[in-house]
Amino acid sequence: MRKILILTGRYLPGHKDGGPLRTMINVTDALGDDYEFYIVALDRDHGDTEPYPDIKYGEWNRVGKANVRYVKPNGFTGDLIRELSKDADLIYTCGFYDDYGYKTLLLNKSGKLNGKPVVVASMGSFSKGALAHKAIKKKVFISLLKVLGAFKNIVWSVTSELEAKDLKRVIGENAKYIVAEDLPRTNVPGREFPLKESEVLKVAFLSRIVPHKGLMTAIRALRGINRQTEFNIYGPIGDNAYWDSCKEEIDKLPKNITANYYGDVPSEKVQQKLQENDLFLFPTRSENYGHVVFEALSVGCVPIISDQTPWSFLQEINAGFIVGVEDTEGYVA
Repeated sequence: MRKILILTGRYLPGHKDGGPLRTMINVTDALGDDYEFYIVALDRDHGDTEPYPDIKYGEWNRVGKANVRYVKPNGFTGDLIRELSKDADLIYTCGFYDDYGYKTLLLNKSGKLNGKPVVVASMGSFSKGALAHKAIKKKVFISLLKVLGAFKNIVWSVTSELEAKDLKRVIGENAKYIVAEDLPRTNVPGREFPLKESEVLKVAFLSRIVPHKGLMTAIRALRGINRQTEFNIYGPIGDNAYWDSCKEEIDKLPKNITANYYGDVPSEKVQQKLQENDLFLFPTRSENYGHVVFEALSVGCVPIISDQTPWSFLQEINAGFIVGVEDTEGYVA
């Protein structure tokens, strides 16, 4: 079988990285019988200071249908990447901002990866929404990699032609790419209990709490709702200053809106939490796929989402509602 070496920030048992991690899990679940996956990831979850328990360093750990090697922070050395590339048929990196990504690109440019093909997942990095966050830093970093020739002789993996358009706008019209749509979960449970009329409308927001996911817009939209509403917020805090601002807005909500923050949700419990709600409110500024939209649909939690995702067809088939990303009144309606 062909051996695929995947370099990424996190893998199981982590869960805080959301969509990128979910993509890798779904790929190995679906294709692990046909390909040998060797995944190299950090030994701890996003923001954690302690490593996962019971992992073995310096060797492959069998996790699901993949072999996983865990490294400590700063453990993605050039020597390690070169050594692991020797037995791989293909090298796949989840982005290029992190050390495993740009080091792989530079090693490839220098001809030190044993001639193995390199595929880089765009991961939505080039959308206008994603580039607006830490804009100057990202612009300088991308420009530097361009000058160094790090984007030559690689293939980009994008999830749609829309993402390919963003890629070419930033990297150049000659950027080579393949369109590989993200795979959803294989588990589509439906609702375990029937929908029923209730005096309380239950609305969920489930994502990392960072500016481009749109929690602030969701809170402000709820001000216009007159009925009794329970707003349930799930997800890890990725930006403390932004979360503080969100809490200030939550304090301004009218008395008919009750807001609850439940913290992070392990990946295997996402569908369960969404099933407990009527609506999924997600005014995100950019998604290259949006696994959580699929997961809401899979349990009958109706999505009300921005027009910055690949799920823009949902309204046409009466499966959800699409609203302009900054159209607060549209979300209220």
